[in-house]
Amino acid sequence: MTAKAGLRMKEHHSHHHQSRINAPADGAAPLQDEGWINAMRQARLVFVKTLGLNILVAVAKIGWGFASNTLSMIADGFHSLLDASSNVVGICGLTIAMKPPDPGHPYGHRKFEAISAIVISFFMFMTSLQVLSKAVQRLFSPKAELPEVTVTSYIILVATAAINYFVCKYETRKGKELNSALLIADSHHTMSDIYVTLTVLATLIAIQLKFPILDVFASVIIVGMIFKAGYEIIMAHMGSLVDAAILDPLIVEEVVLKVPGVKSCHRIRSRGSQEHMFIDLHVLVSSDLSIEEAHNISYAVEHELKKLGGGVVDVLVHLEDDRHENPD
Repeated sequence: MTAKAGLRMKEHHSHHHQSRINAPADGAAPLQDEGWINAMRQARLVFVKTLGLNILVAVAKIGWGFASNTLSMIADGFHSLLDASSNVVGICGLTIAMKPPDPGHPYGHRKFEAISAIVISFFMFMTSLQVLSKAVQRLFSPKAELPEVTVTSYIILVATAAINYFVCKYETRKGKELNSALLIADSHHTMSDIYVTLTVLATLIAIQLKFPILDVFASVIIVGMIFKAGYEIIMAHMGSLVDAAILDPLIVEEVVLKVPGVKSCHRIRSRGSQEHMFIDLHVLVSSDLSIEEAHNISYAVEHELKKLGGGVVDVLVHLEDDRHENPD
């Protein structure tokens, strides 16, 4: 095979292989995975269902918190309100993420799911600063009115904690079932709300035992928990936004080298998320192969790589002949 023929083989393969994977025969925009779209529609429905419950929980806590002047309950209520806000962001994010690829977004709109999760975290940070400000004001105010602790306070906290526990378990189960990272992230957010509520319960007991200053300290602890939850959400989704590597190149190389006809591979790159990965790599084959034989090897490489975790949706194989034994 001449150098010119080998180059033609590589160029022809790249065009043909990518077309086969990404676009329908008529050259229109690539179609979305219908299974994934159905899963995201169900995930969006989960957000809609939990939105009402989170609003109910937030209103109950904030309303009674102001009525009883219990700062930690108000803080807890705003945290619950963020759960409702995150539901709205989740609904909007999934709606955009489900849009099919277009000329301006040839890889689709899935990153809007990660963006939505990060937006949720910034809402959390803003509310945390407001709660922290109120805590500082009460700490340095000599005329601060002490919180009023009643049976109603305990009833509201226990009831809302039970609702949040149901929401958290429901979101976790559906998130795993639908493979939705956004739902799972929101379930973690909801779980942090349960921890906050338990902290408030402990604070009310402390107030009744004549240690009202603990209400302020509990608010500070709540702020810390909200910040921690927001930070974890950012870190969980930042990788897909900055195209961080998803797979270890050594793992990919080990799989590819087992394919008959592959002499070596290099320039291995991966990006996306665990449930929606893109891989491209250069594969070295013998220059004696025909174009059809080389294509068969590339298809075999694609087939084996798509077995990695089940989240590999696109593999782009660049074929090189063995005159490139020492690639750059």
